[in-house]
Amino acid sequence: MTTDQIKGHQSILEMLNRALSRGRMPHALLFAGDAGIGKKRIALYLAQCLFCQQTATDHLSCCHECDSCKQMAAGTHPDLISIECPPDKAILPLSLIIGRDENRGREGVCYEMSLRPMLGNRRVAIIDDADKMNAESANALLKTLEEPTANYLMILIASELDAILPTIRSRCQTIRFGRLSEEDVAELLLQQELVESEDQAFQIARFAEGSLKIASQLLDDNLKVLRASITEQLGKKPFLPQVFAQVVIQAIDDIGGNTAAQRKTANWIIKFCADFYHQALQSASGYNQGINSEELRRFVAGLSGETEDRIEKIGNLLDRMIQTEEEIAKNVTISLCIESLSEDLKGILMK
Repeated sequence: MTTDQIKGHQSILEMLNRALSRGRMPHALLFAGDAGIGKKRIALYLAQCLFCQQTATDHLSCCHECDSCKQMAAGTHPDLISIECPPDKAILPLSLIIGRDENRGREGVCYEMSLRPMLGNRRVAIIDDADKMNAESANALLKTLEEPTANYLMILIASELDAILPTIRSRCQTIRFGRLSEEDVAELLLQQELVESEDQAFQIARFAEGSLKIASQLLDDNLKVLRASITEQLGKKPFLPQVFAQVVIQAIDDIGGNTAAQRKTANWIIKFCADFYHQALQSASGYNQGINSEELRRFVAGLSGETEDRIEKIGNLLDRMIQTEEEIAKNVTISLCIESLSEDLKGILMK
């Protein structure tokens, strides 16, 4: 792990460096913030700096060349204990904290943190998805947090801070992470070769909400096809509400999933629509003349009225998108939301 792979959190790196230089690194840290913004990257980097055999432990740096750094790069360092919630589980298993029933107390994070370091003089545990611990798991972890051992560090990572029990939070120093900028997300997409071009990276970053995890989800082929289809329908002159509603509802059914997954797809559709209208608003206002979308050019050219009328009309379209997001969040039937939206878009465009 290098600082080049960490974006958007320089102030947190500086804070950790100050804590090390002053000898005030706490025994437990709680990294809190949205998923996919780099919390685990910094946790791994901090562990690597503490393990590094060539740099001083009072400075946040590592050589990348010693045995410890090479083992961290390979994910095989014996003094790093890292767990996370399995993909098929909604709750972090108790067995990861204190071991399976047949080995209770002889495996798991709590047991591992009671052992002597194997390579250096420190052990580090990273508990990702700590907000998915139930009360039993949290209480099992509490004793380890209450009786810290010198040169042992535990890092809890959570996307939902409120889901962490107060007894756990009170024994950790909480560090809050902000979202990444669009530029940071785009740079990470390019750096990890997840996209083919800089233009694609910034297109994805616009929707990513400051999260590399969301950006990665947007690379799914189904969402790419869906966005192209939505853009095509919005750019048609005249706008055909029944066709639009049919395309959207069919797309949601095709992608499938449970109700929660379908609402997530519906939210992506609203975001795609809002982005289309946002670009149209920029163009109508004279801020974005370099439109590279035929559908968008056709839409803007087809708007009636003077410039102020066009701007107001697009603003009303964007307002209607916000209303639809609120309806979906309130669990209104998706098909009803989309059908109502389609008719309202037509009404706004015809004024």
